Amino acid sequence: MNDNPPTCLIILAGGQSRRMGQDKAAIRLDGVRLIDRAIGRFQSSADRIWLSASDDFDTGVDIISDDPDMPGGPVGAIFTIAAHLPMLCPEAEGFVTIPVDAPFAPDDLIRRLSSVPGCSVAQGPQHLHPVFGYWRCDIVRSVCEAYRISKQSGSLHEPSPSLQWLARQCDAKRISWPDEQAFMNINTPEDLAQAEVQI
Repeated sequence: MNDNPPTCLIILAGGQSRRMGQDKAAIRLDGVRLIDRAIGRFQSSADRIWLSASDDFDTGVDIISDDPDMPGGPVGAIFTIAAHLPMLCPEAEGFVTIPVDAPFAPDDLIRRLSSVPGCSVAQGPQHLHPVFGYWRCDIVRSVCEAYRISKQSGSLHEPSPSLQWLARQCDAKRISWPDEQAFMNINTPEDLAQAEVQI
């Protein structure tokens, strides 16, 4: 184990954004794109940042595109990142994920999620928020391999695995924050209007 492994942040920015009518990363909140807000908010607390996306949105940040052989959605992105990060940043043991559409994520998110052994996910007063998580590469790769074996054998119980499922499989610890609003996602024009009021 590294005494002081680098802190790696992955911004999940590969969603389809059908309800918004455009890519969430490019949506502007108070005049600033969500992708730029996410990068700026955590730039000082992460040693390395990547985008989980097919495009860098002219940010200059390196991207990790989803492996087409992985399941769709954020679980496939996390499986892909866990497979590639050891080559991109060999000193890293794991990585923190945040969604691109969460402008009010806690400032101490990376520090707290990555400060416990194993994997961890964020917990608010009412809900679990596993899209905000710390994922150890070795643990995720083991889960991914078990998933592949189950899929090949036809015994798969989670054909479209969710982040809740992944958190359970990784035995992720729950790290609590007192403010549910900090984990607000902008999924609809109404959400965007609500976020504008909070800026």
